[in-house]
Amino acid sequence: MRHKNSFFCIMLSLFFMLSTLDIVVAQQAEAVRNTTLENGLEVFVVENHAVPLVTVCIAFRGGAMAHTPETAGLFHLYEHMMFNGNDKYPTKDAFSAALNRMGTTNWNGATGIEYINYFISVPSEKLPDAIDFWAHAVMNPTLDARVLENEKQVVLNEIRGYHSDPSQIASNGLESRMFKDFPWRKNIDGPESNIQIASVTALRDIQKTYYVPSNMALLIGGDTSLEEVVKLAKASFGSWARAPEPVLAEPPHGPIPDGIRLVTSEDQFYRGIAQVEFRWRGPDVTRQTYDTYISDVLLFLLSSPSGPFKSEIMRKVYGLFDAEYIDFVYPTSRDGGNYIFSTLMLVQRPAEEEPVLQRVENLKSTVLDEFALIAKDPCAYFGGDEALEEAKTKLVDQNIYALESAGSFVTDTLTFWWSTAGTEYFFDYEENCRKVSWRDISSLIERYLAGASTPSVATLVRLRTSTFNADPRMSAKISELGYALLTAQNAFWWQKQ
Repeated sequence: MRHKNSFFCIMLSLFFMLSTLDIVVAQQAEAVRNTTLENGLEVFVVENHAVPLVTVCIAFRGGAMAHTPETAGLFHLYEHMMFNGNDKYPTKDAFSAALNRMGTTNWNGATGIEYINYFISVPSEKLPDAIDFWAHAVMNPTLDARVLENEKQVVLNEIRGYHSDPSQIASNGLESRMFKDFPWRKNIDGPESNIQIASVTALRDIQKTYYVPSNMALLIGGDTSLEEVVKLAKASFGSWARAPEPVLAEPPHGPIPDGIRLVTSEDQFYRGIAQVEFRWRGPDVTRQTYDTYISDVLLFLLSSPSGPFKSEIMRKVYGLFDAEYIDFVYPTSRDGGNYIFSTLMLVQRPAEEEPVLQRVENLKSTVLDEFALIAKDPCAYFGGDEALEEAKTKLVDQNIYALESAGSFVTDTLTFWWSTAGTEYFFDYEENCRKVSWRDISSLIERYLAGASTPSVATLVRLRTSTFNADPRMSAKISELGYALLTAQNAFWWQKQ
């Protein structure tokens, strides 16, 4: 009788999970409405009439993935120049005064790996002014040569900070070697020399190629409607001539080269701790699209600190810090997707324990073996079909949570999905995640993570300098295992590596 009741409860739970998924897909389709203007500009509106505020965001596909060696860093510089005046607000002071007159409560701009966005939040009665404000900034920026020279110094100070940040050194050092054919497409900052010699002509080339309506989205969340926004968008952006959509992220990054093993020695890192990171080449969302849905479902299956994956890694590997600090992620990417396993390892008596780099290699073998075990029978490994449905439901819950704030949803979630994956991908996301099967998960693991022909795995180990120096075998192990010492002098793609 208990078995029958358990089966009934499972089936009832699955029914409610699938019903919830249907409801959320319908809610999301209703909450996020969109259209495209004749010139190619896409418009999205997320209605929320709870308070009389709107967030007006504009986004462009570009950033680091559009870099060449000569233009690396200039998208960041252009972002700064956008705030320095246009045909309607000719100076930075006039630009700021306009923001104040609109009662702007929040504003910013950012350059990322795959997009650039700008946003302001204003009272909803100021929506016409806010849309018009961005239209002038986008279509007719001043890009004054004298202002450019001043802004270069601001940007140079920022990137000098990035280039001395140990976290930036570590991640750039790893990615510049993983994506060796086009490493500048993974680095927002670029070399200082690119900023120093940047010209108005170079910035105008970026404007002409990337700041065009076919490569832009206007995303608005809050107290408004699609009908109102489209009317205002046509008035402000309708005269903007259509231009060719830029080619992005071509040709694609190749596979990760074999043998990438890096270790850092950092003065301010955690005492007695090693941070360990393994990376595999993953799918690119516009090229291996369905694999990205499978990846997201797999992440949720692996994510529980008390679930089988983290529990088994903790049981099989001596000296890991805590299951909460075992992480496996796949940042959805248009260009150069990769899987990232990370954890913290205790290094309490370096001279007495097994050498830390050897422990890292042992950990890597264990992780690869565990993925191979999962691939053989993921249904049994994770505890049955209900685990797969629960993972899909968690993805839905994540989308529900994101929709709770219309403003942050358009500036973060919607901007990300539009720029990285595209409009159709966003609207079809839950439906495609719902299709993922155990067989899909097995195939994904075998193709990307731990198949018969094991894919290349890049390794990064970060250590405090005192921990690094406390092991007299460190130099010998670096040589024996094929590690390279990563520093601020060899981390970035424009340096000798």
